[in-house]
Order: sequence, then structure tokens, then C-alpha cells
Amino acid sequence: MAHSNFSTDQAAAGWKTQIREQLTYWVPEVDIKGKLPKDLVGTFFRNGPGNESVGDVKLTHPIDGDGLIVALSFPGDGNVHFNSRFVQSRHRVEEQAARKMIYRGQMGTDPNSLRANFAALIKNKIGWEKSSTVLTFRNPSNTNVYMWEGKVLSAHETSLPHCLDPTTLETIGEEDLSRSLHLKVLGAHFRYDPLLDRLVTMSAKAGLNRLPSLQINEYGRQWVVKSLQTFNIPGLNYAHDLLLSKHFYIVQITPFVNVSSMDAYKFFLGLSSPGDAMRYYDHLPCRLVIIARTPQVADQILGGRQWIEADIPEPCHIYHFGNAQEIVESDRVVGLDLTAVCLGKKFTMEFENKLWLSNASKAPGLLTGFKVRFENAAEAPLVYQTVLHPASVEFPAVHPYRHGLNTRYTYMMASSDAKRPHYFTAVLKHDLHGKGTKFWQSEGVTGEPCFIPRGGYAVAGQEDPRAEDDGFVVVQVFHPRKRTTDFAVLDAQTMELLATIGLKHHVPFGFHGTFTPELFVQGSAPPRLIKAKI
Repeated sequence: MAHSNFSTDQAAAGWKTQIREQLTYWVPEVDIKGKLPKDLVGTFFRNGPGNESVGDVKLTHPIDGDGLIVALSFPGDGNVHFNSRFVQSRHRVEEQAARKMIYRGQMGTDPNSLRANFAALIKNKIGWEKSSTVLTFRNPSNTNVYMWEGKVLSAHETSLPHCLDPTTLETIGEEDLSRSLHLKVLGAHFRYDPLLDRLVTMSAKAGLNRLPSLQINEYGRQWVVKSLQTFNIPGLNYAHDLLLSKHFYIVQITPFVNVSSMDAYKFFLGLSSPGDAMRYYDHLPCRLVIIARTPQVADQILGGRQWIEADIPEPCHIYHFGNAQEIVESDRVVGLDLTAVCLGKKFTMEFENKLWLSNASKAPGLLTGFKVRFENAAEAPLVYQTVLHPASVEFPAVHPYRHGLNTRYTYMMASSDAKRPHYFTAVLKHDLHGKGTKFWQSEGVTGEPCFIPRGGYAVAGQEDPRAEDDGFVVVQVFHPRKRTTDFAVLDAQTMELLATIGLKHHVPFGFHGTFTPELFVQGSAPPRLIKAKI
């Protein structure tokens, strides 16, 4: 199944900068091959780094790049509108005006000299200069984008999100959600509770001279805060994603993030970076943390504890979870079944071959199932860990309205070449029942697949009665030899190609995206081709 008619250098060109600040147009009908489904109606938003340098400074790693939002609008009449625009964070605006890089990146990109970093650190310590651009990490706002109740948010996990105009993608400004983000950050990932019709977000901060902080908020319609809780869990110094079930939140304590004063000084001096320091530390625990959503759950299920911790047998790092469902026996919750993409002990954030974000050739992401049993509150939970598929995968996506419910299917970007696990050229649909697992092989490099249920929003408070995989998959595909990008639309049940939206340019590789069954397009539909009479 491997597709290998391009080199690593050609594939790495997918990270090249989008030169124009904004591109917006109706895709010509002749560039849409196949037939777009009439019931695919709405907007696919996608976020990712859009530049490979700032000023004359080459970025060490794509994660330091500025967020580029892409919006594909599907009116349901066979047309597609394309819009892409950089997030105008304060840092990007200042750097563009100065025509140089001012703020350092989390992954090691540093425009300052060791001497400048040392001087700024000394001034900060003795109180001469508490706020310095030299010591400030940039907010790239490049990881995810999603809409809830009229707000489109562009998020990166170490800063506040940005609110965007859904039609123009213009940056309105930083968003603190009516001062409900007490940690002044918002994680890139979220979950939707279909039973309570709530958006569930997370924010995390490491602990150096204090315990780490994890804030989990639940928002109802009109962004009304339904729940706001902060947990101080020892060892939880990093959390990129979370899982949600009816009674619990689930995160991971990773053994790949070590927090120390020595590391902090290295970061500020530019001798290392948070990305460089991410590697396996055998003295750190590797655990799933199962947190009660309410005090009643803590009392009735967890024996009065706010959370319990379950040791993972084979240490790994989890960036991205799939889904979770509760195990109920005799009307009692006795455990959890969950899935995640796990990275093994050799994982680092090495920008391997300038192509993939980590060293996938040494530590490929593997879809893994976990069964957690905690029926006896007096004993430590038991965890059973199983690799579900041998392919190298990342960026798992599930039905967006079935978080915490019983699901079978997970869609992931995947490598179909066991010898080159960092070549993500396919989409894997994994079936927990084993019958419906399928590959779709592209002719280029794939991004994160987005599953779109047919028919739009699910009914709040009810499980969607339709087949779980009744819908579509939209995935970005970069063609290395042509240096152009397509967006493929697949039938989510059969994984057959329905349509290809061909672009005349390349769109830089992305991270995460979402779909909303609402349209935001200025003006009328595209002009129709009128044949000249000769």
C-alpha cells in the first residue's frame, strides 16, 4: 500500500510558508473532481503553523510557527469556498512591524544571544525589569480552532486563545471567556458532552515552586459557565488532551516532562527549550488520572476522593486520546475503556528529517486500548494495555457528538509503509470490533482526518440514532512533487473517495481542525461559467 514516488525533501516542503497573509476565493468548478455530497453543508476550520521563519530567523521546529487558519465552506450545491488567514497575535503583529523575530518559541527558536538572555534574566531576578521581551515566549495560536455559540477560537496550550471572525477569519483579539480562564491559558483540545449539551475545556500549568494546576471548565449555551474546577495533582506537569465520560475527566501524568529549576534556567538562557527537554525520565510515573466531575461522583464511586491514579504498565507519552466509555456492571461504574495514541520510551520532539514533528521512525504512535478497573475503592486500579493496530498513526478523530459514549470507530492519519513510519500518506479507519478497519491511501502526505456526521448537529441530550460512521471524512493532502494541496472528501463508511478539491497552491501542513454545520461566506455564490457564442 505504500506510496513512495517522492523524496523526504520533497515531502518536507509541506511546511513552507504561505506567502500571502490571506487567500480567499471560490474554488473553480473544474478543479473539483468527483461529486461533493449535497448533505455536506457547513464549514471545516483547520489550524496549523503557516510560516517556517520569522524575519531572517529560521524556526527550529514548526510548533514555533504562527497559526494559519483555513476555512473550507461547503454550501451543499457542489461549490467550495476557500479562505486562509494568519492569526494576528500581538507577538506576530509586533514582529511584522519590526521585520524581525522578537519573542522566542517553545521549541527552541531564539532570536537572542546568550549574553542578552543572561542579562535579561539577571535584571528580572533583581527586580530591575520584571517584563522582558527577551524572556517572553511567543503565543503562536497554531494548534486548534473550533466554534461554540458564535465564537471561533484559535488556541495554543500555553496562552490565551484568540477570537476570530468566522466569515473573514479576522482576529478580533485575545479571549478570556468572561474571565473564566483563571490560569490565563486554554488547552488546544476540548470535548463535547452530548448528554448535557456542554463544551468541556481544559487548561494546564506546570508546577515549579508550586503544585501543577489543571483547570477544567464546562460551558453551556451562550457560554454560561456550568462548572469550573481547578485540580492540583502532583506530577501533572503537562496535559495536551483530555477524555470525558458521564462521570469522569481523564488525563495522563506523563514521564516525558521533568520540571526543575535547572531546566527553567536553561530555557531562559536559550541553552535548551521545553521541546528539547521532552524525553523519557525513568524516575517519573506514567499514569492515567481519573477525576470525578462532581463531588457526588467522588463520594459514590471513588470512595470520597477527587481523583484516582492508575499506573500504565508500559510507559508512554500520550498527546492525543481517542474516546472513553464507562464499564457498568450491576448498575455500578467499575471501570473505563479508552483509546489513545501512545508514543514509546524512545520518543523525543526531534523534528525528524524536517518532515514530522517527532522521531516517529524510532517511536511511532500506536493506537492503544486501555481497560481500567477500579471496582474496589480500597485497592489501586488495574490497567490493561493493548496495541490495537501496528500502523504508525497520529491525530485520532472520533464522532464529535459521541464523546464519552460507546463508539467503534477512530480515524487517524497513518503510514502504510512499515519501513517509513514518519511518512503519513494514508487515513486509517479503525474498528474496535475488528470488522470495519480500512485504509485509504492518498497520493501524497495526509493531515489530520476530520469526521463529519451526516445531517449536522446531534440532538442535545440524546444519543444520535444514526449509524456511528454515517458521514464523511475531510482530509488535507499535500502533493510533494507538484507542491500543491488537495482536500479529499471520503465516504466515512466505505473510505472511498467521493471528491477532490484541487488547489493551485500549497497549504502548509496543519495540526487540528473541526467542522461546524454552519456557513460563513461573504457575498453570493461563485459566478457561473457562461459560454461565449461564436
